[in-house]
Amino acid sequence: MSSPPRKIAPTWQTDDGRIRLYRGDCLAVLRELPSGSVQCCITSPPYWGLRCYGVEGQYGLERTPEEYVAKMAEVFREVRRVLRNDGTLWLNMGDRYTGSANSGGHGKQDTACRLSGMPTKTGESLKPKDLVGVPWRLAFALQADGWYLRSDIIWHKPNPMPESVTDRPTKSHEYIFLLTKRAKYYYDAEAVKEPATYAGQMRGGSTNRYEQNDAGMDCKVYNFRNSRTVWTMTPRPFSEAHFATFPPELPERCIKAGTSERGCCPECGAPWGRVVNRSAPPKVGESSLDRYGNGTAGVHRKVGQAYQNWLNANPTKTIGWRPICKCPVERAVPCVVLDPFNGAGTTGMVCAKLGQRYIGIDLNAEYLDMSRRRIQAAIADQGLLAGLEGRVTALAEHLRVREAPG
Repeated sequence: MSSPPRKIAPTWQTDDGRIRLYRGDCLAVLRELPSGSVQCCITSPPYWGLRCYGVEGQYGLERTPEEYVAKMAEVFREVRRVLRNDGTLWLNMGDRYTGSANSGGHGKQDTACRLSGMPTKTGESLKPKDLVGVPWRLAFALQADGWYLRSDIIWHKPNPMPESVTDRPTKSHEYIFLLTKRAKYYYDAEAVKEPATYAGQMRGGSTNRYEQNDAGMDCKVYNFRNSRTVWTMTPRPFSEAHFATFPPELPERCIKAGTSERGCCPECGAPWGRVVNRSAPPKVGESSLDRYGNGTAGVHRKVGQAYQNWLNANPTKTIGWRPICKCPVERAVPCVVLDPFNGAGTTGMVCAKLGQRYIGIDLNAEYLDMSRRRIQAAIADQGLLAGLEGRVTALAEHLRVREAPG
């Protein structure tokens, strides 16, 4: 299981050590973490050539995108070491355009880039006004380095930064890549399933004749669906950070998918598995259930709708949790989430809300102090919520006793 780095002491940690923040170069801190000690990594590295944080040694100031990608690959090689074999990496990455005369920015921003030491060259192969393509350059580099590239998720921003351009669309998305160490890994689809767009309504388009009515329309009604690859989430302005931060629901979705809500084995770190009800639906009638027999389309429509009605009335429910390892333990401990580029600490704040453990690393002392305050506020809010829930439960029990006969 995860233990504090052997040589580097945390800059700050909670009293129980569940959440720890470290100041330093992420590579130096990562090299002190035990191998296979983290269940999930969620991070957004400094984008190449877009912002200077005023801290010596920061990433994102490399001279070319190739140098930047090489440095990121080195960092995530170390992340892969500390990640469990069944762990997941959720990597957010933004892009940029080359400026006029192959510069690193646009107008006043370009001047600020040069003054701050940010890169103003983008390599021989890129022309002025080219989209650099940093997210995919990095994704392919990590894939070549041994990572499994499992999904490219579009983070759609309804309120993008305005751009004074007239010869291309305004950019309103970033990428989130889901990467893993192995072909099989922990992913809780049940935790992140979505309400269906047309919940409670019949849908069309099925090619299975046993799911169609006489007109060829899908006769099933769906209330939930698997999580999609376009996430519409509005960036949240944060006055202390002077830049937009992750909306909390973004890392929350990654944490719910990539860690077990129940926790993990305290001995080997294996996440506990969700146990859901899988009871069989009732029979509608022998002839109706013979889906491959001699029934008519109307019969199949009746059977399909009856079955889907049963699914909607009996949605999948979690009935418990079980260890997936063979360690002789009877309890679970919170999973460990890592962010080697902690920033404003939004992922740590969400971990505090969800009860998971967290390791955050950053070079900037100001950002770590900001993160500490946000995490402490989240912990305080959880304490108030727990107290309120306790009072509500006590009141409900009191009323139940009063209303009991006799």
